[in-house]
Amino acid sequence: MNDSEFLITGEYRRFIEFCESCRSKQYIGVVYGKPGVGKTKSARQYTRWYLIEPLLGKPEHRRIPSSELANCTAGFYTPDVYVTAKRLHSNVLRLRNKFDEVIDQAIMWHGNDYARSQYKAKRMDLLVVDEADRLKFQALEHLRDLYDRGNLGIVLMGMPGFQKKLSRYAQLYSRVGFIYEFKPITNDEVRIFIAQKWQQLGLPLSADDAVSSTIVRMVNGNFRSLHRIFTEIERLQKLNCLPIITPEVVETARQSLLLGAT
Repeated sequence: MNDSEFLITGEYRRFIEFCESCRSKQYIGVVYGKPGVGKTKSARQYTRWYLIEPLLGKPEHRRIPSSELANCTAGFYTPDVYVTAKRLHSNVLRLRNKFDEVIDQAIMWHGNDYARSQYKAKRMDLLVVDEADRLKFQALEHLRDLYDRGNLGIVLMGMPGFQKKLSRYAQLYSRVGFIYEFKPITNDEVRIFIAQKWQQLGLPLSADDAVSSTIVRMVNGNFRSLHRIFTEIERLQKLNCLPIITPEVVETARQSLLLGAT
């Protein structure tokens, strides 16, 4: 997902403030929220991971880093389901090294003289760990040790209840500076997203706003469901050359995606 496809919500702005506080104060922060509210998409957007990730596995001569990356200092990591502490250690170390290489290259291409003078300095000062609630104690202890040894803020993201699980690990929990609940998007934000999508599709909005109201009820503030329903609506619109989207089209899309009833 790139900038043009991402909806800047009030919750996303609060997430940015949270991450910046963890970065500046070098704290461990904990984010929890229900599935589909937008935690992962927000983290990938904040870290510009949609630009960085494709470059990590490429050799330097095949990378073309964007100028945006010259100011990036936050990394994003999703552990494997059954990751061990040893594997986590090697994964994070490799990620940080590759990240620093990519950002260094972006700075050499696009940065100012001062930035270039800092070449090969450590770039990552914040690590966002998604799906952190799947980590066992030993893996969490490695993250704590990583935090203790370096100038690195860490944000751990998981499902509701994750913050309570961490409280059982006194050594780690004592280093947690902030805890934040990521909440669903509002109905007004859903309507803004809908209006943007109508414009992208080149379609008029129904005069009685019935379609928007149907979608608002259907997604119930769930960011993932909102994107999924519009992916299906767009597919149906192109497949059938529809000049307008009706509530019936939305209902067909809902049934195809097995979303909850309105």
